[in-house]
Amino acid sequence: MDAPANMDSGNSSSSNEGLSPEDRAEFSAAEAVALAHVDEDRSPYGGPMSRRKLLFEVLETHRYGDDVRVRIGYRPSSGFSGRSGEEWILIDSDGAVRTRELISRPKDSQPWVLIALAGISVIAALVLVPMIIARSNPTGDPLYRAGRTLWMRVSPPDVVSELQYGGRTTSGGAVNFRIAGPGNGWNLAVVHVSLHNETSQQVSINIDEAAAVLIDVDGTEFSPINVVARSEGMSGPIDSRYRYPDFVGLWRSIIMRGSEEVAGMLIFEVPPDFEADRFHWKASDTIQVGFRD
Repeated sequence: MDAPANMDSGNSSSSNEGLSPEDRAEFSAAEAVALAHVDEDRSPYGGPMSRRKLLFEVLETHRYGDDVRVRIGYRPSSGFSGRSGEEWILIDSDGAVRTRELISRPKDSQPWVLIALAGISVIAALVLVPMIIARSNPTGDPLYRAGRTLWMRVSPPDVVSELQYGGRTTSGGAVNFRIAGPGNGWNLAVVHVSLHNETSQQVSINIDEAAAVLIDVDGTEFSPINVVARSEGMSGPIDSRYRYPDFVGLWRSIIMRGSEEVAGMLIFEVPPDFEADRFHWKASDTIQVGFRD
């Protein structure tokens, strides 16, 4: 670990009132596992943020079926005055981390933006057309596209026969999960998705089987699978052939506030001769990315 962290589980928005002693203990244990997990594995934060001294806090804890969901806030512990980043950690009934979803990154206050607005308005007419053109292909990245309210970047599908990833139990021990392919020669296509809400409004997004489709060169459409339901606990170690580092499954309803981001992976079942043509996002917006452009 490159930098120590301060952790606080005392500010959870889930009240202890009305909870049985067993539920209270389970929530506390889940929060401890979630805090330890995000502090130990900072790779989803990327770059300098993953190496800074961070402050973590529990913002919300509640039940999600038989599991417990914990919302964690994180931010630099010093020299930072903006809004914390947030992520969801799903803890199963055995106290193991099942999924991790990055909702937003820390956003520092930028008072200079107000000063700059006057200058921007003067040259708005000159840059309007270039901005509109760049909106569909910023910085020349063909995999980064915009819809009405969301920006999205996707990776070309990574086709694997199975993937395995690790989590932690409430006692701090390692626990492993696997998502197996459907068999009969079919495989799993893993697509990394990053969504950005660049507006000032909240956007509700339901990430499920209807959220997106992956389209083959022959026009066949494939829907994502439920990564939570398909994750199975493993009794043994992870097989190096199927290890998928930094796996973060996307699967649930979320609300993205202005300037927030969510990043993770969708998984599709595809046939042996699959060749990706394009990816079509459909939840709360319509965005299409071609892999053969």
